[in-house]
Amino acid sequence: MKPKKIGKLDVISIALGSIIGTGAFLLPGDFFLKKIGLLNTIAGILIGTLLIFIIENNYNFLIKKFPKSGGEYIFVKNTLGKNHAFICGWLLTLSYFTIIPLNATAVPVVINSIFPNILKFNLLYNIHGNIYLGEILVSFIFLFIFAYLNIKGIHFAAIIQKIMVFFLVGIILCFSAAVIYVNSVPSPVLIENLTVPFSFENILKIVSITPFLFIGFDCIPQIMEELDFHPKKVSLLAILSVLIGGLIYIILTIITAYGVSLNTLNTENINWATGYTISLFFGKLGLIILGLAFLIAIIAGINGFYMSSSRLLLAMAEDRELPIVFASKKNNQPKNALIILCIFSCIITLFGRNTVLWALDVSSVGASLAYFYTSISALILKKNKESILFPILGSLIGLLALSLLTIPYFSTSLNSASYLTLFIWIFLGFLLKHLKFKGFAYL
Repeated sequence: MKPKKIGKLDVISIALGSIIGTGAFLLPGDFFLKKIGLLNTIAGILIGTLLIFIIENNYNFLIKKFPKSGGEYIFVKNTLGKNHAFICGWLLTLSYFTIIPLNATAVPVVINSIFPNILKFNLLYNIHGNIYLGEILVSFIFLFIFAYLNIKGIHFAAIIQKIMVFFLVGIILCFSAAVIYVNSVPSPVLIENLTVPFSFENILKIVSITPFLFIGFDCIPQIMEELDFHPKKVSLLAILSVLIGGLIYIILTIITAYGVSLNTLNTENINWATGYTISLFFGKLGLIILGLAFLIAIIAGINGFYMSSSRLLLAMAEDRELPIVFASKKNNQPKNALIILCIFSCIITLFGRNTVLWALDVSSVGASLAYFYTSISALILKKNKESILFPILGSLIGLLALSLLTIPYFSTSLNSASYLTLFIWIFLGFLLKHLKFKGFAYL
């Protein structure tokens, strides 16, 4: 039987579901309002959105040239060769992969926020925070379920994604209208958040993590061979996903700013600031509904990045750049890649919610490198033929983001855990690519 393909709404839901994940619900309180400021955050996100539009123009050009699953890996292989393609693909895999356990460890956060400490039983150990058996088991269950659904077939997984994203966006928009209605006169807390001083450095911090915030629109090139429409229509879908994603980040940050001040965030132990705000205005029922939206965002993120990371690994394995075991398929899906991703996600989940910060930073590095390589690839193909403005700008944007993240001089650079994770991943890639042990490299 010929595998079913996916349509335009499926593509938007996959991209948007990947963009709106754990970060959109946790970062407003944990990072945006606490460390950046409301207006600085909005400015940073708006600038970041514009930069992503420039990057997307280069993706659009290359997708038409190479409408094959594998995305950036395929682009770079056809312009700069396999060595550069491996570097790009391997680090982008890390970006996609780290977000899977990041989302999985957020599931207990939602459940514990709605039903206080219900999963905090059977303390196992402490790694910068207590790790409980209940939280680990719930994370594992979600990882197993969506690995299975993806093995079952992308069409089925895409249907689930489409339904979830529809409810997710609907719930967020309803809450934004409700919060504004309840607060017809701006609250003192909102005014306090609006008075945080303008800071170019803080705006730059948001711009530096733009690749993490919008990682997801670039999931589309990973599934090109499974679309039931012409590649020319992909660009508009990607732009819509980025626009809606940026809007959701801003809306959730403004909602949070209505209920929690900087002083409250610094002095009180608030596990989830956005949920705290909604519970202030709408009580337990409001918290449960928002919790449902958060849970949907988490699931959509797990599902979307399972899809994209597994297909990237599949493309590299089919070129013998990774062990051939990753190329094994079932129902025309990358079964072994999905199983391996699930296993490693479970291992990382054992380290608890402290994966959040390093996952954010490491994901930004891989995505920034992918944006740089994609823009360079577009520049090579466009040279002396078409406008090279967007490829040049895209290359500079990718290079700037990489510099802000990897040069210790900048306040936006990686923390020590992120550097360690990055070096371990690079070393593992070096082993796979260059040493090629018999019985291992092409197992």
